[in-house]
Amino acid sequence: MKQLFTYIITLIALLSVQPTTAQDDTVSKLHFDSTTYDYGHIREDGGAVSCIFTATNTSDKPIVVMNVITSCGCTTARYERRPVEAGGRFKMELSYDPMNRPGRIDRYIYVEVSDSEQKIKLRITGNVTPRNRTVDEIYPFDMGGGLRLQSNFHAFAYVEHGKEVSTQIGYVNNSDHDIEIHLTPVASSGALRTSYSRSIAPRATGDITLTYRLAEGSTRYGTLDDRMRIVVDGIPSETLLSTYAIAVDNFDNTDDISAPRVEVSKKIIKFGEVNCDNSIYKDDFEIKNVGQTPLIVRCTEVSGDAVSCDIARNVAIAPGGSVNVVVRLNTRHIDPDAPYVARITLITNDPIKPMQVIRISALPE
Repeated sequence: MKQLFTYIITLIALLSVQPTTAQDDTVSKLHFDSTTYDYGHIREDGGAVSCIFTATNTSDKPIVVMNVITSCGCTTARYERRPVEAGGRFKMELSYDPMNRPGRIDRYIYVEVSDSEQKIKLRITGNVTPRNRTVDEIYPFDMGGGLRLQSNFHAFAYVEHGKEVSTQIGYVNNSDHDIEIHLTPVASSGALRTSYSRSIAPRATGDITLTYRLAEGSTRYGTLDDRMRIVVDGIPSETLLSTYAIAVDNFDNTDDISAPRVEVSKKIIKFGEVNCDNSIYKDDFEIKNVGQTPLIVRCTEVSGDAVSCDIARNVAIAPGGSVNVVVRLNTRHIDPDAPYVARITLITNDPIKPMQVIRISALPE
């Protein structure tokens, strides 16, 4: 208790006496013997490893280590929380937990000190040798009947007209017998193709290939949402396999210098407290073209039934021009017992930012 009281009094004195105007450009007088440490090669399942960083207070006044900031929960710092006297030594132990973090270690630690606004940057490096993983860890999604998947979801981001994007999701037959599988659509965009083996031998692995393709002259824009149920030996899985993508223009021949550029005046619309008595609330935002060629709003998507907006499909905005979009919130479709959140998604022919999202929120009274 006495040490804690002394620490607090010293910290207050340091913060109140030292002039703040000179600290912005100073470098701390707490000098570390080394600012890097290499753990070398360590095992993922070998437990946490530690290293020691030491420093000397080269000034004629006490220095307080006010805080140590690590980049994630895998790294922890231990040190004595008392002032480092003039000429005194400081020691800090850094521990790194490699579990579930195979591969390269390269993390920074920042030390906040009382004699400088600049944080002291330390670095730890090394390599984590992967442990042997179980089948359940490699293929965590149990689809039933012995079939396990590496993932049950994939987001493709953008799909341009005239192009295709593909991914593969690995599987294993973890049973001791052959299984027959097929995918049945629950929701289909019409733009997704699947490729996979219908029959899988015991303990065999493979991939389900998922491919989105849009024709060159397609008029499809916005969300491509596909959900499939895997049927294993005639029994439908309880977990769905889902994919997601955004259909946009083909930008291969777009001149970036003269291209349209979209700006929206609001990224968040807060309606605040609302009465859930079938009232209509209004707000608005502006879409502006800051580019050099016409900006075309290809489509607008709204999540939920409570929000609507009044912009038509394929609206063209001249360079330097803008359109105002009115957003309406119908409280008839809001749960009165929970905060309401939604979003408006705009798809344009801006090659840099073809998708813009405006978030909507409201608080039922």
